Amino acid sequence: MRKFPLITTMFVGLALSISIAACDGGDDGSEMAADTSSGDGDGDPGDGDPGDGDGDPTGGECFPQPPICEQFVRCIAAVVPGQAELVEAQYGAEGSCWCGTSEEAQKCYETCGAEVEKAKLSSPTESQCHDEVCPIEELNPDEPYGPIEGGNCSDYIGPQGNPIAQTPFDGPLGISGGFCSPACSGLADYCPGHKQTSAQGTCYLVGPNDNFCVARCYVNSEFLGGHQCQCGAKCQPQGSPDGEGQMRGLCTFE
Repeated sequence: MRKFPLITTMFVGLALSISIAACDGGDDGSEMAADTSSGDGDGDPGDGDPGDGDGDPTGGECFPQPPICEQFVRCIAAVVPGQAELVEAQYGAEGSCWCGTSEEAQKCYETCGAEVEKAKLSSPTESQCHDEVCPIEELNPDEPYGPIEGGNCSDYIGPQGNPIAQTPFDGPLGISGGFCSPACSGLADYCPGHKQTSAQGTCYLVGPNDNFCVARCYVNSEFLGGHQCQCGAKCQPQGSPDGEGQMRGLCTFE
């Protein structure tokens, strides 16, 4: 059967005890007794079991990675990058956590949830510990606030069906990354939203004749729910918390 020896690892800013899973190769049946009635040579117990020769009576099936563990892997990669490979090997989509018993997988699941909560307390402005994210491949190119490509931005179709030009904006207000910014428009300095996110289009006034639209987000995506930023973008903490103590930020592509 697969074995899960316990190794305790201390992360910077986190006290994380994790089980480092190691799957043994099992018995391939090469050392079976001459009396073939004692087994069927597949390495699994029982005569006639539908084993696969790896010593595991489950036939090698694994459990799917729970979403909270996907979040855990992303969070640790951002907070403690030196431990990312170790955590990915155990809790990642192909991690050893999911190829043991249901009891072992359940323990891994519980560890993910507990450690994500610890990470949020120790690194409250790290969006990768909060965010529900989607890959840039799912980004709708016809929406505003897209990535800067080759120093340029493409136009997008505005609310009235008209093409609206976007301009590159790198390093907004001292945070990393950039995005394509529509101009603030009208007397009310209107800025469009983004249909794939719960981020708010907001006009930032930098100077009397210098303003631009940004996708304003909450670092803790659970506050509003849904995707806080465009697919492939990240909520970079910026400014001060709001009246409810929630950290705000801007969505940028790094």
